[in-house]
Amino acid sequence: MHIILKNHVAELVSDFGYSGLGESKLFEVFCNYCVVSRHFLGRFDPKEVTTESDDAAIDGIAVVIDGDLITTIEDAEEVFKTHKTNLLVDVVFMQAKSGEAFQKAEIANFKMGLEDFLSFNPELPNGELNETAAGIIKVVLANLKRVRNRRPNAHVYYCTSGTYKAEREIKAAFDVIARYMRETEYFFNIAVTPAGRGEILKYYADLSDKNEAKLTLIDYFGMPSMPGIPQSYVGVVSAKDYVEALLVDSDGVLKQSVFEENVRSFLGLDNDVNTAIQGTLKDDGKKKLFSVLNNGITIVAPEIALTPNTREIHLTNYQIINGCQTSSTLQANRELLTNDVNVVIKFIESPDNGVSGDIISATNSQSDISKEAFYGLRSKAKLTQKYFDAKNQHAPADGRIYFERRQGEFRGQGLQISRTFDVKEIARCYAAMFLNQPHNAARYVSTIFAASGDNLFKEDDHESYYYCAALALYKYQTLINGRRNGAHNYLKVRWHIIQVFKWFAHGNTQVPEPNSKKADAYASKMIDVLHSDDRKYIPIFEKCQRAIDEIGMPTSDSLKRGRFSQDLADLVRGKLAK
Repeated sequence: MHIILKNHVAELVSDFGYSGLGESKLFEVFCNYCVVSRHFLGRFDPKEVTTESDDAAIDGIAVVIDGDLITTIEDAEEVFKTHKTNLLVDVVFMQAKSGEAFQKAEIANFKMGLEDFLSFNPELPNGELNETAAGIIKVVLANLKRVRNRRPNAHVYYCTSGTYKAEREIKAAFDVIARYMRETEYFFNIAVTPAGRGEILKYYADLSDKNEAKLTLIDYFGMPSMPGIPQSYVGVVSAKDYVEALLVDSDGVLKQSVFEENVRSFLGLDNDVNTAIQGTLKDDGKKKLFSVLNNGITIVAPEIALTPNTREIHLTNYQIINGCQTSSTLQANRELLTNDVNVVIKFIESPDNGVSGDIISATNSQSDISKEAFYGLRSKAKLTQKYFDAKNQHAPADGRIYFERRQGEFRGQGLQISRTFDVKEIARCYAAMFLNQPHNAARYVSTIFAASGDNLFKEDDHESYYYCAALALYKYQTLINGRRNGAHNYLKVRWHIIQVFKWFAHGNTQVPEPNSKKADAYASKMIDVLHSDDRKYIPIFEKCQRAIDEIGMPTSDSLKRGRFSQDLADLVRGKLAK
């Protein structure tokens, strides 16, 4: 393996605390992390999308529905039970070879694996991930009326540590894969990508590099400085320049990362509003009026620099917080963007995360946006983030964890991924540990907000409970990834493990309410154990594992039912009452 790739693989191993995996398997995990991150913006453990070693010629499979990485058949079914229609579905297939050659025989073998998998009646070995992914895709195919373009998109990657030179036979081998994928008629858009060292390094860099751009304004005016907003401008820019400078990458692909703080994703070109935008662009008369017919776009960035004489504005780590529909429709109709199509953009510099959150909430108050999108903007979430920061000042280096309240705000800071929790993960940890709902935490992530939304980030909750729950999961996850103390055998019940951890840590099942004056002391006792130099938490986790053994490992179905959580709780109560 190339030395630079080897170093990046080592970084991934450090980030997730992996051990016991060989070089070729780690390269597969690394490549899966890089390519799946192009289609899914959230946090995930790449081992979850990596197949087992004997699985037929496919090293990774991921299904992303409506922006969420779906890992179980039940979660896929939950997505299609919601009121949403026009759901974007992306299916990612990956094969990785740590050698430097693109070999025709290996590419042909990959095609054979795809054919076998997509037959939905495989003859080659298929492990749990393959079977689950096939089941998820079947759910998608059964709900095509609610899928954008009536079919999912397919993204096929073949990765090596070498350089792709598009030699005739090798290119033909990839063309054969593309033809086969089209012939299945399962997919709408199909992309087959040979990814060599250069491409993989770029994918990895995109995950951590700062998001920077510069744009020339046609005209602008500045607004007075305001508390938390050192400078802001309203400018008129060329729509074509806007798309090329801020919206697409070097391959012309829309950069989904710039919309991370926009609470509503692109609704597709068949949405009424976007159809109207597209109609304006197709009308030679109206397109010249675009800047007055359209509501405009709002961009927030912690750093903005404007050069008045050239009218050039520089943006660092910018986010398009309002105008996702306009932006995405402009990008989808790039060929219609002539020099007389302009757009109005509001540029706001806001280094203060709290002020940024207020702006996001105020500019995205549409009634049809799911309420869970705003949990990170709640004042309790802001206080919880400050609590994490305060605890990190005194926590040992190996015990520091971070609450990324606004997605992407820690980009480029070099923080280990396994130490960073977004709003959804914090909510799942808290619900599992202190609301005694590990079965909901184990389900489709949005379920936790539907089931427990009124009890999440309440104003009178003590922040220590959120921190303690996340710290417990982090410590147990390090045991899982390190394959220590048998923890990796309990991966799927990790939410139940942290539920009962609190009871074993205190020796009883009496838990103060989150708004109780006793809550801080209760959480602090566990936090001290979890930060202890002699790892006092390990024997407690082992007790939790033995309790699981005694009651029996649940099936995938019972794992997500309250009955198993209750039976486990009753078992532990009985043990501690003796």
